Amino acid sequence: MDLILFFNFILFIINLILIYYNFIYKKNDEKFTEQLTFNFDEKISTPLCKIMGENGSDKGNVNIQSSWHNYTTFYYSIFKDMTQNKLRLFELGLGTNNTDVLSNMGESGKPGASVYGWSIFFPNAEIFGADIDERILFNTNRIKTFYCDQTKPEIIKTMWEKPELKENFDIIIEDGLHTFDANVCFFENSIHKLNTGGYYIIEDIVNKELNLFTDKIKKWENIYTNCLFKILIIPSIINTVDNTLLVVYKYKN
Repeated sequence: MDLILFFNFILFIINLILIYYNFIYKKNDEKFTEQLTFNFDEKISTPLCKIMGENGSDKGNVNIQSSWHNYTTFYYSIFKDMTQNKLRLFELGLGTNNTDVLSNMGESGKPGASVYGWSIFFPNAEIFGADIDERILFNTNRIKTFYCDQTKPEIIKTMWEKPELKENFDIIIEDGLHTFDANVCFFENSIHKLNTGGYYIIEDIVNKELNLFTDKIKKWENIYTNCLFKILIIPSIINTVDNTLLVVYKYKN
C-alpha cells in the first residue's frame, strides 16, 4: 500500500509540473504574439530612412511621404534597440541595375544599396547578401555577397552550405524576385536559417497576390509552429501596388 501511495504521489507531482509548464508556455505564446502588434508612424522619417536614402535604397528616405516604399519607418521601430548588437543579417536581392534581369532597379539603381545601409545602421553586425545577377556581386570588409537563384531549392541549399553562411541569422530579408512562387520557394528552403528571436521579412508583396499569401500562411502556421506570421500593409500615398510586407517572427526553437 505504501508503494502505491508513493507512486500516486509521484504522479501528482508530475501533473502539477505539467500544469505549471503549460501555464507558462501559454503565457509565453501570448507574450510573443504581442510582439507582432507593431507601433510606428509611416509618415514620420527616422534615422534609418536617412541612411537608406543616402545609400540609394528604395526601402525609404528622409522624404518618407514621397518615397516609393516606407519600410524604414517599420524597420526602425523593431530594430532601433538592436543597432549595437553583434547580429547576423542576410538580404536576398541586391538591387541589380542590369535591365535584362527580372525585378531590376533600372539603370539608375545602385546595387548593394540596402546592405550598405544595413552595415551603417548595424555597425557591429555581419552583413550578407545574395542575388541572381552574378555581375553585381561584391565583397567588402563588412559585407559578403553570394549567387542565388531563389526559384531553385538545390541552388538555395548550395548557397547555405557556404562556410560563411552556415551559421544562422538574426534577420533575413527577402527582396528578390517579387513573385508568390519565388517567395514561397526561398522561404521554405531558408526559414531553418533563422535564429530564435529573429525576423524573416518578405518585401514588396503585390496586392493581387495577397490572397495567395493568406492561404499559404494558414498552412505554414501548422508546419512552422515556432513562428508567428503577420501581413503588414503599410499605408502610402505614393505606392498602392506593392507596399506590403510579410513579417515572420521565430519565437521558440
